[in-house]
Amino acid sequence: GIGGTCAACESLGCFLQVKIPPESAAKHIQWGEYNTSEKMVAKYKEDPEKYIKETCRLDPPVTSATASLKEHTFVTMAGKEFSLPAGLLNQYVLSMANRDPSVFTEPEVFKPDREHLNKALTWNGAFGACDEGSYPRICPGRYMSMDIIRAIINHAVGHTSELGVHELQTSV
Repeated sequence: GIGGTCAACESLGCFLQVKIPPESAAKHIQWGEYNTSEKMVAKYKEDPEKYIKETCRLDPPVTSATASLKEHTFVTMAGKEFSLPAGLLNQYVLSMANRDPSVFTEPEVFKPDREHLNKALTWNGAFGACDEGSYPRICPGRYMSMDIIRAIINHAVGHTSELGVHELQTSV
């Protein structure tokens, strides 16, 4: 919803000023070569979409999601086995997946040009990946969210890039 879009705008506003958002995992965010506001703004203007995706990878606007178990499952927690019935709601943490070092080299460093950026699970799925539609909870408003974020941040930094227009494909 719009809450995630607003949270992403807040994160971008902080990142552009080289500030860690107050609710973020500060010890897990490093600026790397983008250690001044001037460098951050220049990098944003170079490729707003990559900048937005990397900011949201490090500081996701939605940190977790809920799904239901498809089948009866047994799990062990703290040395004790639990039986969980099919249909039980469970929560998974997206923000930790976005810091997986087996997917993201130097996962705590801000790198908008990083390889595999489209594997970040920012919108409840890998937004921009070739199989993004296979994620059962991917946000249906992800393109609109990116366009709104881009419009707000472009205005804030005086950038006049063309907004992304995502057309719906229809068959006649």
